[in-house]
Amino acid sequence: MKQYFTDYFKRIFTNVKKSELIYWWILRGLMIYALIDTIINGKDYSGSNPPIQIAANLVGMFAYEIIQFFPQKSILRKFSPRFQNITALGFLLGSFGGAYLNLYYALPMYDKILHATGTAEGVYIGYELTCAMQLKYKKECPPQIAALNSLGMGFVLASGWELFEFIYDQFFGGDAQHWNIDNAIREAGGKVENIFCMFKFDDIELFIQRFPIMDTMCDIVMNFVGGLIMYFILKAFPYRHRGINDINKKIRADNEKNA
Repeated sequence: MKQYFTDYFKRIFTNVKKSELIYWWILRGLMIYALIDTIINGKDYSGSNPPIQIAANLVGMFAYEIIQFFPQKSILRKFSPRFQNITALGFLLGSFGGAYLNLYYALPMYDKILHATGTAEGVYIGYELTCAMQLKYKKECPPQIAALNSLGMGFVLASGWELFEFIYDQFFGGDAQHWNIDNAIREAGGKVENIFCMFKFDDIELFIQRFPIMDTMCDIVMNFVGGLIMYFILKAFPYRHRGINDINKKIRADNEKNA
């Protein structure tokens, strides 16, 4: 057992840069502070339940360390620790910024920005998954195809989130999709102007009628924009398919060695 944990920590400190560990723990420290503060003070943040959300996202910030407990043959063990540089920031923006600081309503555009960055993060994770599958099955793949596959994965994750919001609202009494304008106004501190909608209407009654569908469609538009931006970034800079990190070269060398 002692050797198991010795090897575990050796993998982490060997594969992860010190600067990355420091960066991760700064973000985690902010989340831990937010979690303790919400539990102790028991504040009501716009009718949501930040302690549960913050705790869940805090666990997500340890994704790389968690997957190191997985069997060596697991695809997840092939992930680069670089992915956590992006995902940890995403968790921070969602929980510390959105739930704890209540930026969803302090900055009306904040939720839409998170939808864009969230889908971009999904595309990024899709790229890491594609690379992990290459390494596991020892198959080469052109970086252009890897990027395109990542785009599809990102949109699957984004659609999955919208599906989660629908199920949460439909079966558990939530209002994630803002189907109830009164709930949205109440969560926004009673101010209609704090409710962001990409398209405005002069007719207030029409605005109220159309707001639920417009809120969801605005989310989808931002998902599309964020996903495309990350796709073009990965297409231009496929960091695991170039230079010393080129996994195609590694796979080719391993296959030739074992031939």
